[in-house]
Amino acid sequence: TCNKLLKKQPKHETIRALKSLALLRANKPEEAIQLCDEILAAKPTDDTVLGIMQHVLKHLDRTPEITTMFEDAFKKQPANEELGAQTFMSHIRVGSWKNAQVIALKLFKTFKQPKYLFWSIMSAVLQAQNAGGVNPGMTDNAPILLNLALRMVTTSPIPSFVSPDHFYLHLTILKTLDKLDEAYELIHSDRGKRLCDTSLVVDELRRDIFKAKGACREEAILCGERLSKKGDRNWITFLSLIDSTFDVIKLNESQSKTDTDPAAPAADSKGAGPPPEENKPASSNGESKGEDDPELTPKPTPHPELPLEPEALIEGLRELFTRVAKEDGLKERGAHLASLQLEKRIRTREEGQGNATSETLLFLAKQYFDNFSDKTCCFEDLKPYVATLEEGELTSWLAFLKEKAEARDLSSAAGLARFINVSKLQRFSSSTPRAEADEQADATRYLKAYFEALPLGKYCIFSGKDLPETELQLADDLAILALNALVSAWTVTRKESYLHQALVVLEYASSKSKQNYQFHVLAVRIYRLLAANGQALSHYRAMDVKQVQTDTLCHLILSRGSTFSLALIGDVGMTQECIAASEIYNQNSSETADMIIRAFQFEKYSQITEFVEFEDRLDNSLQRDLTRLEYVRMKFATEKLEPEALLLELQELEFVLDKMHHDNRDFGVIPNYQPRGQSLADQTSMGVVRGFQWLTVFLQLYIRAYARASRVETSAASDMNTFLSGWLSEMTEDEKTFLKFSQILHDWIPCPPLQSREAAMAALTGTPVPSDGTSTPLQNTNGDPAAKANGEGERKDTPPPPHVKQDGSDPVTVEASAQTAAKYFEDAAARVKALVEQGELLWEACHVAALAQEAFILLQIVSLPYIGKSGKSKMKITDSGSVVESLKSVRAQAATQLRATSIVLSDAAEKEGSIARRDKWAEGCAALSEADAALSTEFASSVAKKTLDARKTVCDGLAKGILKVVEGH
Repeated sequence: TCNKLLKKQPKHETIRALKSLALLRANKPEEAIQLCDEILAAKPTDDTVLGIMQHVLKHLDRTPEITTMFEDAFKKQPANEELGAQTFMSHIRVGSWKNAQVIALKLFKTFKQPKYLFWSIMSAVLQAQNAGGVNPGMTDNAPILLNLALRMVTTSPIPSFVSPDHFYLHLTILKTLDKLDEAYELIHSDRGKRLCDTSLVVDELRRDIFKAKGACREEAILCGERLSKKGDRNWITFLSLIDSTFDVIKLNESQSKTDTDPAAPAADSKGAGPPPEENKPASSNGESKGEDDPELTPKPTPHPELPLEPEALIEGLRELFTRVAKEDGLKERGAHLASLQLEKRIRTREEGQGNATSETLLFLAKQYFDNFSDKTCCFEDLKPYVATLEEGELTSWLAFLKEKAEARDLSSAAGLARFINVSKLQRFSSSTPRAEADEQADATRYLKAYFEALPLGKYCIFSGKDLPETELQLADDLAILALNALVSAWTVTRKESYLHQALVVLEYASSKSKQNYQFHVLAVRIYRLLAANGQALSHYRAMDVKQVQTDTLCHLILSRGSTFSLALIGDVGMTQECIAASEIYNQNSSETADMIIRAFQFEKYSQITEFVEFEDRLDNSLQRDLTRLEYVRMKFATEKLEPEALLLELQELEFVLDKMHHDNRDFGVIPNYQPRGQSLADQTSMGVVRGFQWLTVFLQLYIRAYARASRVETSAASDMNTFLSGWLSEMTEDEKTFLKFSQILHDWIPCPPLQSREAAMAALTGTPVPSDGTSTPLQNTNGDPAAKANGEGERKDTPPPPHVKQDGSDPVTVEASAQTAAKYFEDAAARVKALVEQGELLWEACHVAALAQEAFILLQIVSLPYIGKSGKSKMKITDSGSVVESLKSVRAQAATQLRATSIVLSDAAEKEGSIARRDKWAEGCAALSEADAALSTEFASSVAKKTLDARKTVCDGLAKGILKVVEGH
């Protein structure tokens, strides 16, 4: 249709824009790009054309050009208000706060709309904060920008009191400039008080300003009045009252020390008394204005409503919380929890004044349980306070819980909730070591109660109808308690049968409560321990993780995911999960920008900073780069190792290394009902949880290897031994050995002649090499790319041979280092065999085998400058013959050991698929039938079949993949 219309009107901009959009959606990007460039060259101004081209450019990932397009159009039509607003929004989309500020100010001067002035003010604040930048934080010119923003606010044609968001922006600027007195006065105006009372975000900022100013007495009085007179039941108000009261106690103690010890320095009473004499504003009659206005200038003595003694202050809080709790009854939990929080703060307070009697917290915990034990939240409410009970109190507390447990009633929802809370608290409060028999007995008791209470979930207690599949069973937590006990029994005995029993319980419980995400989370954890990754993937996908949840939850399946990667045999399940988990980061840049734009349009300035921070946390997510590195480790096992591809990957990894990361992972989704000092997350983890240190070490490892293969310089550490102390707490023992192997390769294999990054890129793109683009090859080819980038390239006029250590120690021969490198593969093969024969968890054997395969690929990477695809030497360098021969020898020995590892895994796969193995697996779960006949041997056998089939697939896939790597590289 567009072509027909263009024959009649070949220069019609709207039709041409529509054609470019149609070409893009018809999957013809080359034609769409060509037409798009022609339209942009004409610098269109029509609103329709601009809107269409905005969609086209966004899909082509050419967002910066949207800004240029709107700027050109606005220059042609400066009186077009809508066009100016679109230009401003285009700058906001790309985070160009400076240009956005200029455009907004221009709009305000032209059209006199106050909102444009506040757009400019908000842009200046974001510019001062370097929001969304590489290193967010106050810039050097922040004071200038913020003072400019403050002047614009104060000279605005409308005051900031007109809306909560305008007032919030005004207070934010004052607080950032540390002009707390001005902010304090604004808050105490009549309209300021009303805004604080009606807006939560403004009140939160007010609380921060009071805290920064040190107005703790006023904050305590205000919170007390809100609770006692205004019916405020916000939990933040309770916490603020407790915090400010303890600040008052600390301030009183500091002032008391100053009064009794004249030589002592004056305490910081900022905000608690009048300003120094020279700073007091004088009234017209020469008297101090602050003396007549105690509301604006607090006195140095405590407020008359607050006593000096800590005991009196704390006792006042107790009376207030008791009175509020009595007024609210059981419809509100805030005052009851506040009493517990107060006693906890007293116990953890360093000063020690106002200590509670040893029974106070215990008494309140018992009272809270009696009042709210029929609510499912009771355990989570009491957990932080029970954790502070001492040994003597725990004895009384456990006796109290035992009495409640004996009076159990599972015939009603309230009785079931009470029993579940009792069981959780009993288990959590236990501080004595748990024996295998104890955990077995607890698991059986929980399972019997689960099956007894299961009929309650067959129908809705409110309508009497059958419960939909989307609803959770009321007894689900009992199944989770049983699983905690079984995992604890495995931790004590290391008998794998307890993990098998835990899986049987999980599979049965998840069939009754299909939407319970906790069952799926736990199943993923345990299936991965047993190397049944296929089953783990099924449960992870059943959770239907979407959007930002992929950033917080994908660690469940992708942590050390390369261990179970079967991409070499065509199973791309793990690589697909890496790609799927990375989609949110691509969406973040566009979707979050849209939300920021909407916040500007509706003048929700209090939300803009949060959206910018959200975007930054996703862009610099730790899990994002952990996932990327896992994908790289999987990818190069299946792709040809070419210097060009390695150079591109090197640049990506170097960018990741320079980032400041945020850890957004959610480990709280793993339900933990283990005794004190134990964590179910730690017990079900495949090795130590990885973090910043693990990422840094592995990034350095691969950056260094890729730089050598590409023959370019890099800033990575030249000596990985620097990480061998203090940086390895997040690594398994086998990963530490792998790291040492990489250092052996680095010390043994000489570095080839280097070229600059420009020359390498020119060779990659086929463009002419710059005249100065190639660095002179160093004599004896020891130009370590990492060392040169670290300023160590010119250590001596005649550098020592590459196999000589740089610490002055005796040189190590090439053959000796080659033998050490080959021994890594020999040790890895022996370890895999020992782990399988000793019946250790199968994931450990898979982990060692996958690392050995990865080490072989790493060996191929660092060998690229020396040995070509045909296996012949590629470089004519001094004394390289022995190195090439040693490389070939090590590769041959490594291949032999990897084939032996493959045989071990193949044998293990055959055993996992046998009927005898399945029967033995099911027999180990026979004890579960004591709880209920539903957990029969037949049901256990069905779970065993799926689990063992998944384990067989992993072992067989790794075995075949190792052979492919050996034969293909």
